[in-house]
Amino acid sequence: METTDSLPVAASAAHPAAGGARLRWRRRFQALKPYLFLLPALGLLCFWCYKPLVQTFSLALCRWTMVPGTQPEFVGLSNFVRLLSNKDFWPAVGNTVFYTVGMLPFSVGIPLFLAVATQDIDPRAKQVFRALFFIPMIMAPVATSTIFQWLCTPTTGLLNMLCAWLGVSELGTSFFTDPDLARWIILIISGWKMMGFSTILLSAALTSINGEYYEAARLDGAGAFRRFKDITLPMISSTVMLLVMMSILFSTQWTFAYIDVLTQGGPYGMSTNIYYLMYNFAFSDMNVGLSAAAAIMFMAVFGVIALALNRLNRKLVFFDN
Repeated sequence: METTDSLPVAASAAHPAAGGARLRWRRRFQALKPYLFLLPALGLLCFWCYKPLVQTFSLALCRWTMVPGTQPEFVGLSNFVRLLSNKDFWPAVGNTVFYTVGMLPFSVGIPLFLAVATQDIDPRAKQVFRALFFIPMIMAPVATSTIFQWLCTPTTGLLNMLCAWLGVSELGTSFFTDPDLARWIILIISGWKMMGFSTILLSAALTSINGEYYEAARLDGAGAFRRFKDITLPMISSTVMLLVMMSILFSTQWTFAYIDVLTQGGPYGMSTNIYYLMYNFAFSDMNVGLSAAAAIMFMAVFGVIALALNRLNRKLVFFDN
């Protein structure tokens, strides 16, 4: 009887320990569950982003032509030395700066004017204007390039005929082969395409502003410009800074397709930028190491710019809490 009576006692003594272990495992699983949901996205991010990034770092230190059967040859930092002494590198850097600065009016200035100008009109008309502004954004870059190629045809292009009629230039101007005009045309096409996206974002930001601020300002006698400077700009400062950051960091990528289709970097390299130069290094010159070195260098440059803009964003942006 003593043996049979001791079994339930032993079982009851072991039960709390087993229950505590299960509770601890359950708590650990609950803490781990969010990371399990993130695991597929993290796996894709590592495979498609971080793995190519590591490979780019390794290729920047090698010489390789991508010819089947060949292997990358380690050359150290010589690719960076060759890049800095390349005759096409510094003109491409200058054009990159040109496109970056030149896109700011198209991605921030003009869209801000359009968004403010259409903010107080009839709601139906506002929707029509927003749709018209946004249509260029959804057009395929190749289709856009083809349209502008037709518009700028030297003999029968609408732009040539209009310029000749206004007396600005003679009929027969070749915009895409003129060293003084090629990069300006690329900039205008890229800016025209991006204006709609920025206008929609700024219009949404304007809609979110509490109208009571404007009513109070009118009662205090503030004019339209004063209301814009003291109310509108601070309230949409976060959106403005977002567009500034996007324009600076991505403008050279936005121009890539139009350079590739319309000018191929010419004439004489006057319209190329650093991204198109990297493309030529890899797929025209078959020099993957030089292309990877340029990619690493400009990733570092744009990374520093992004950090600086992020710090500036913290100082300038106002949040209506």
